[in-house]
Amino acid sequence: HFAVLTIIAFVTSLPIALFMEGSIAQAKWDKAISSGITAAQLGKTILISGISFYLYNEVSFFALDAVDPVTHAVGNTIKRVILILLSVVAFGTKMTPASAAGSTIAIVGVFMYSIAKAKIPKKKAA
Repeated sequence: HFAVLTIIAFVTSLPIALFMEGSIAQAKWDKAISSGITAAQLGKTILISGISFYLYNEVSFFALDAVDPVTHAVGNTIKRVILILLSVVAFGTKMTPASAAGSTIAIVGVFMYSIAKAKIPKKKAA
């Protein structure tokens, strides 16, 4: 069902997006093409990006079905922190004080949640 909803959302929002931002998209497309990438390569990259994001969302919904919503949210937060840290290491991205503070708060929050969850007994199913 998620795939059908995604396709319907894409088809209904595409005309609006093209109307609102078509000229911007065309300018960005032209700039990418002028940088040396071919239209086929750019189209393929955009398609792979879209499919990857769809699959990410599909897996996220499966995970949400399998775990508690709070656990899912914590995992999603940790994922974001890990991606930030990986970008710092892999690409040499500089962390601003705000991003360092945010990552620290997220890590401490997840740690505190893990400790609290371990101390609270699970409720038995009725």
